[in-house]
Amino acid sequence: MFSPVDDIKSRLDIVDIIQEYVPLKMAGANLKGLCPFHREKTPSFMVHRGRQMWHCFGCNLGGDMFTFIQKIENIEFPEALEVLAKKANVELKREDPQLRSERQRMRELLSASAQWFAVQLQGAQGAEALRYLKETRVLIPDTLEEWLLGYAPKGWEELTRFLRAKGYRDQEMVNAGMALAGRARGVYDRFRDRIMFPLRDHHGAIVGFTGRQLHENKEEGGKYVNTPETLLYHKRAVLFGLDKAKQDIRAQGIALVVEGQMDVISLWQAGIR
Repeated sequence: MFSPVDDIKSRLDIVDIIQEYVPLKMAGANLKGLCPFHREKTPSFMVHRGRQMWHCFGCNLGGDMFTFIQKIENIEFPEALEVLAKKANVELKREDPQLRSERQRMRELLSASAQWFAVQLQGAQGAEALRYLKETRVLIPDTLEEWLLGYAPKGWEELTRFLRAKGYRDQEMVNAGMALAGRARGVYDRFRDRIMFPLRDHHGAIVGFTGRQLHENKEEGGKYVNTPETLLYHKRAVLFGLDKAKQDIRAQGIALVVEGQMDVISLWQAGIR
């Protein structure tokens, strides 16, 4: 029986994986390109399709698709395994929910929250927010789906009730930045009556949210509110849209940085990616 690593390798081609980051050209039976791990003008980075290996003769680094992803993304093997498993449509066996790490539980909680917000946007409570996005911001349905935009309803315990029903504890919601703990009210939703923008790390995993007020209300905080610092979300380490733009940035050697999430999304919809 194949291990997950063997299964992934049987489904993916190292050339396809590396070409997402490095332009390659044929060089005999192999392919070559400029090494992404050191500065060079003459290509010394070789990829061997037959052996499913890569090697740079300039900096003497090399390995398989897993070591390449670890090096290029600056991650450890378990994270590289998840990245490549997703590309290969290989399902990794999960531990019992009670034994999962706090990080993994938090990732799943945030993903469930994003999906719930997206459903609310398309429902009766999100009608005004949806109209604002479509008519004022001129966003099309494909764009809303691609960026998983959502709506946090006005109620105080809408999301928390949903997450409790999914098996998440109140403290997990607070730790993930999705709920606040009050003396009188108990645990309640952090985001209310806001258009929700999922914040993703450079792999595309949701690590937090930005919530934009639909109706300006100073008593509910600023116009834009972010998830607080958590195990997964560190504001200085997250650049909105980088997960979608990183390949084009590497290919073109230039990045266009704009002010806000809506600017990024509007440019993406216009074909500037």
